[in-house]
Amino acid sequence: MQDNSPLLNRAEQMLRYLSDELRTEEEEEFRLWLKANPEQQQFVARLSREQGMEAELQFMSTTDQEQAWTALQAQLGIPQQEKSLSKVFHLWKRMLAVAAVFLILMSTGFYFYSKFNDQPELSIHDLAKEDIKAGGNKAYLTLSNGKKIVLTDLENGKVAEQSGMSITKMADGKLLYELKESEEDSQKNNGEILYNTISTPAGGQYQVILPDGSRVWLNAASSLKYATSMAKQLKERRVELTGEAYFEVSKTENGKQKKPFIVASGNQEVEVLGTHFNINSYEPNQTATTLLEGKVKVNRPGVFEKVIAPGEQSLVGKGIEVHSVDTTTVIAWKNGLFKFENANIYTVMNQFSRWYNFEVAYEGKVPVNRFNGEIYRNLNASKALKILSYAKIKFRVEVDKNEPERKRIVITSN
Repeated sequence: MQDNSPLLNRAEQMLRYLSDELRTEEEEEFRLWLKANPEQQQFVARLSREQGMEAELQFMSTTDQEQAWTALQAQLGIPQQEKSLSKVFHLWKRMLAVAAVFLILMSTGFYFYSKFNDQPELSIHDLAKEDIKAGGNKAYLTLSNGKKIVLTDLENGKVAEQSGMSITKMADGKLLYELKESEEDSQKNNGEILYNTISTPAGGQYQVILPDGSRVWLNAASSLKYATSMAKQLKERRVELTGEAYFEVSKTENGKQKKPFIVASGNQEVEVLGTHFNINSYEPNQTATTLLEGKVKVNRPGVFEKVIAPGEQSLVGKGIEVHSVDTTTVIAWKNGLFKFENANIYTVMNQFSRWYNFEVAYEGKVPVNRFNGEIYRNLNASKALKILSYAKIKFRVEVDKNEPERKRIVITSN
């Protein structure tokens, strides 16, 4: 019978992580596990938000807990006498929260169970015969009316017009917003505030020039929501980011200082007037903000705020930490490079997986190598993955015959 105790331990660890009960070394291990299993990150991120946990608890309150636990035991292959609901609840501090997570895991066919129940037909893929191409300028634009435009295949030129704004696709993966009417004219449009969202898939990147002239570079698997209206009632320039982006914020217009520019991302807000900075919010519960020029204030309303200087990076998780970094490494992606400085295997493979649009799995002991160097992002995957061969790390490429376009890199061992 399959030993499922590691699965139960991981569920327990998830709850202890969310309730800030993990020791330092346990939390580091859990973060590495999340990086290696991106399919878990969205679930953990949802639970980390107060309303997310509240929703799970509300779901649990309408369910027969004893019956659900019995079903869970059967699904995991745990003998009834081995563990009981009361014993599990006695061991874990947040009884309702643990039960809620178990029920959600069970009801959604979450990773723990699907890994054992779903066994797709796999074949080994030879990169020498058919390589995985590098990512490129790919994005989707979702207008305020819900219309979704695929920018990748669209010819250069006008894309749409909205509330006095002309939206134009330019060469080299750029989207330009231009004001086609005066601010007074836009007021005649009832001061309507419209929001667009630009999203990049795995293997995509894009640049958008916002209505105020600010430039934003979006990394792979990211999205940016922003207002397209120039209505006067907007007291600030606010955007919402998921994933990673580099910002060059416009400070003045016609000699006048513009309204504050605020980026809401993950569990923080960044406020600027004019500056260059990078925000990485790929990892649940931790957002990194790196400043290259100017000054920004990183805050979580009512909890903390910190002003960081050029060359510094803030890490926002349960609190905030600030330290100096090599900014060229942080923004290497924007300049067409992977750049690693003492990076572990998870950091390297997570960047590769987003850019080349493949999944990553680890089999056996995870290599402890550290990686340094630069790789051009326009190279095919076989070239980039040579960094593993140089470190004598073995891997194979698998293909699910039902989804042949989606590859899986399995790291085996040194």
